[in-house]
Amino acid sequence: DFLAANPSALKDVNRWLGRLSDYACALRRAGPRTPELAMLTLRDMRRRSRVDLTLSDVGYGVSQLLPVIAECMGSFGRIITLEQPELHIHPRIQAELGDLFAEAVKKRGHQLLVETHSEHLMLRLQRLVRVGTLKPEDVCVLYVGRSASGSTVQRLRLDSSGAFMDPWPDGFFPERLTELLGGTDSEDSSKR
Repeated sequence: DFLAANPSALKDVNRWLGRLSDYACALRRAGPRTPELAMLTLRDMRRRSRVDLTLSDVGYGVSQLLPVIAECMGSFGRIITLEQPELHIHPRIQAELGDLFAEAVKKRGHQLLVETHSEHLMLRLQRLVRVGTLKPEDVCVLYVGRSASGSTVQRLRLDSSGAFMDPWPDGFFPERLTELLGGTDSEDSSKR
């Protein structure tokens, strides 16, 4: 309904959908008796001939991306909460979500609360701070952990180069370096 009533929002959604996938959205009117009803279809942009698909015809990642893009591009000045938007999507696209979120914040005035485990997304946000697209204060990283007394929340600050000023607890992102540079499994386990 929203995309049918807002052609400019559909244009922005398609711009991002094209950047993050090989599809574009189209709206097909239900018919002359019910012009207010429209069906959302997807077009596979890799094909020469036009093929209309439904969300159930494409990968799960695309069906997960579309609502995220629509929320970010569909309005102005909202608080948007997203839980693990990186699930079922390619690592490159996980990183590209950082660009989508930056545009949603800077150009649309949204405030996003994103729960994620994606190192790719976090690295892109750090890069956007480093190149000046985002300011360190535009990004607030909160690490939620567990302790004997319950959940704890620790803020991890970024500096102007996008580097973390505070160490990650529990080796959350440093695990990558351990895997890249670590020795054999027996060497690593003997250090614990």
